[in-house]
Amino acid sequence: MQRILKIFDDYQVGEFEGNQPLRVVDTQGKVQLLIKALQFTLADSFMIEQADSIPRGEVLPPRSSSRKINREGIKLIKAFEGVELEAYLDAVGVPTIGYGHTKDVFLGMTITQAEAEELLRQDIEEFEIAVEDAVQVEINDHQFSALVSFCFNLGANSLFKSTLLKFLNVRKLQEASLEFARWNKAGGQPLLGLTRRRMAERALFLGKPWQPFLEYELLQLTQPKIQSEYVRYIQNGLQKAGFDVQANGIFDFETDKAIKQFQAQKGFEADGIVGPITVTALGL
Repeated sequence: MQRILKIFDDYQVGEFEGNQPLRVVDTQGKVQLLIKALQFTLADSFMIEQADSIPRGEVLPPRSSSRKINREGIKLIKAFEGVELEAYLDAVGVPTIGYGHTKDVFLGMTITQAEAEELLRQDIEEFEIAVEDAVQVEINDHQFSALVSFCFNLGANSLFKSTLLKFLNVRKLQEASLEFARWNKAGGQPLLGLTRRRMAERALFLGKPWQPFLEYELLQLTQPKIQSEYVRYIQNGLQKAGFDVQANGIFDFETDKAIKQFQAQKGFEADGIVGPITVTALGL
């Protein structure tokens, strides 16, 4: 049944399925609360109504999601968000504190680590509800948690309109997982931090280790040679693909040769550069 948003002249916004109210939000005449209501709706049309035009009953209490993000999902969000216990202005000038919390924050405000954890819990719950509403098929806890992280970073509306969700809701899980990497741009340009996060979320979605992607970078043979745990992770992937390389964490000539051979096998340009396409092909 189609969902529709009804905006009432007493500042309340209701999301309806037929005549059944799913939720009613009191925006108090504040633009930010109206924007938030619009960002968290799956309705694709709206209408303006008088407050007394149809019975709505009482304002529905805030929902709690029946599913919760798992521990790995919380760790992923914390790892990429970082925590600040003193308020600061974010990249677009919004006062922010804790793990990216912005509601009722002012410059000069300070909180404890415990308060930062509680604010994060409150913020995450909205996105748990959004994922629960959007996904129409059974998914496991890792998949659910990866989607919550995706929404927490990009907004619920990004998931609602995504090809990722369309694939997921017809049970094309592999195709859905490949869509994470498309959401790595800001201002039309790919950003390393967003690429790392999307690849980590994809790994969690697939039930694989996501921590190596905290160190993700484009790998290739350089002088001096690149050395990191992420290189070791790639070498482990090459070993699983049947290549005789040492997992020594150093991007050496042996690793370069194996990468080029692997790329040639897959029909890629054998340039020796380990980017998202090569990583995905390795099954990582």
